[in-house]
Amino acid sequence: LARRARRPPHQRTRTFIPDATQLLVDFQTTTGLPWYATIPCATIAVRGALVPASLIARRHGRRINLAAPHLRKLQQLAAERSKEKPDDKIGTARLLTTGINGILKLHGARPAFLLLPFATTLPSMIYLALGVRGLPEDMIAEGGCLWFPDLSATDVYLPCFCVAAAYANLERQLAAPPGKASIAGAAKNIGQLALIATMPVTFGLPSGFHLFWLSSTAFTALSGEAFRVLDRPPPVPPSSPVAAPSKEAPPRPPRRRKGKKKRRS
Repeated sequence: LARRARRPPHQRTRTFIPDATQLLVDFQTTTGLPWYATIPCATIAVRGALVPASLIARRHGRRINLAAPHLRKLQQLAAERSKEKPDDKIGTARLLTTGINGILKLHGARPAFLLLPFATTLPSMIYLALGVRGLPEDMIAEGGCLWFPDLSATDVYLPCFCVAAAYANLERQLAAPPGKASIAGAAKNIGQLALIATMPVTFGLPSGFHLFWLSSTAFTALSGEAFRVLDRPPPVPPSSPVAAPSKEAPPRPPRRRKGKKKRRS
């Protein structure tokens, strides 16, 4: 019975795509929107539900930035100790690890939460993209608008808009400081090269998928700008200026008044 209850792998793959497709069909039936509006609205709804994950990641990123000076100082102390005691590398590594964990705990920062947006957004977008690709052609054949009335057919202009919007979004969101190498700059370059390399595949996708891609890119760009304006980091308190030593002589202590001598009777 257990063997009969298990589904083979190919059946699991077949039932995975119709589930997302059925969600889109139910969404379109409930709202009564045309398909050229149903796909972007469903995409924005899914992306909007994942905004708390991005907020949590941003908060922990700020805490890590606040802890960065202490972490650099700790690394300098560990480097000095490794020079003084070159035979005790294990002890130095243990002290360094304990210090890093203590500093991060003191600031309430968890580096693992920085991966929360990728762990939630990427699977959700793949699931939704599979649902859009699984929509029946006869259902979305007349669901387009403007110059693309058929969402199941390919288009010439929509892929260009998608690639250009995604390229500009990467340039804006992952901009690195000039003259400095960073992980964000490397990710931006890799993403832009991947967009250019996959352009032949992009032009072979249907217009309904390009609507999904454009709406997701637009949400990423708008949410990034909203985070910059509404979720700014708190201002760093100014450091108290150190009083310069005065060259004047210190004030003299007050003189004690001598009491009057009692006359002898």
